[in-house]
Amino acid sequence: MKSKAKAKAKVTISPTLRHLSQLVDEPDVFEVRASTPLECLQIMLERYPSIRKWAYKEGELLPVIWFFVNDPEMRAKIPPDQFTKPLSDGDEVTIFFGKL
Repeated sequence: MKSKAKAKAKVTISPTLRHLSQLVDEPDVFEVRASTPLECLQIMLERYPSIRKWAYKEGELLPVIWFFVNDPEMRAKIPPDQFTKPLSDGDEVTIFFGKL
């Protein structure tokens, strides 16, 4: 049985998270192949480990990390139960560092 190909998604990391993780000289938008918004974050952590301390504590995703999918104006963050919802080709994911 074939496994489903991962979607090609565009990922943007919020300016605050970029600054805190010292990624200001990196591209604004990254193209990744990922199945879910959470996998997009995992890929970015592999590429840029400095993000980890702002995203996780003791292995738990911090509630200050918000995901927006196909929402360029960032009006409606997706709830945690949708972090593993499948992405489609062309989806745009924003990983945002929010406030509690």
